[in-house]
Amino acid sequence: MIKNLSDEQLVLKYSKGHVASFEEIYQRHKGPLFRYCLRNFKQRAVAEECFQEIWMKIIKNKERYQPTALFSTYLYRIAQNTIIDCYRKDKKRSQDCEFDEQSLGRQSTNIDETTIQQQTKLQVLELRTQIANLPFEQRNTLLLKLNSELSLEEIASILNCGKETVKSRLRYATNKLKTLINSPLGEK
Repeated sequence: MIKNLSDEQLVLKYSKGHVASFEEIYQRHKGPLFRYCLRNFKQRAVAEECFQEIWMKIIKNKERYQPTALFSTYLYRIAQNTIIDCYRKDKKRSQDCEFDEQSLGRQSTNIDETTIQQQTKLQVLELRTQIANLPFEQRNTLLLKLNSELSLEEIASILNCGKETVKSRLRYATNKLKTLINSPLGEK
């Protein structure tokens, strides 16, 4: 059965023309990959475009895939490079990484929400905004860890850096976020 195959086996089957294998691999990775793209761009449309471009690259290069590493590592390496390419296409995007309220479903139209729910939503919004404001390398490393559940070694392979660099970026990102979270709103 196709659901019992590893990602790597599925991609190899897909490279030989088995379309159902691609459908399975897509189903397994579409959610985390889309969230990774969405959190890298302000506008949902840009994230969707980047997401589609990543999958097009996977499809286009299916014969080149070699299972020397996990497929997820291969996928996120392509995603990393595609995101960088999108930033290079439009330098304004690289400086404008705040979250679009609509893209993350943060619009609230229910006037009867309790104060606690409103406060929680504000804190989540603030956290997402602070993540978006992290330097690219820190934000990207953090999002890879949070969205894709990759190991430090896999993230290092994707980012083409050492495991210690990944650990440092994660530490700097989390320390900065802790500082911002512990400070009163408005004080940065």
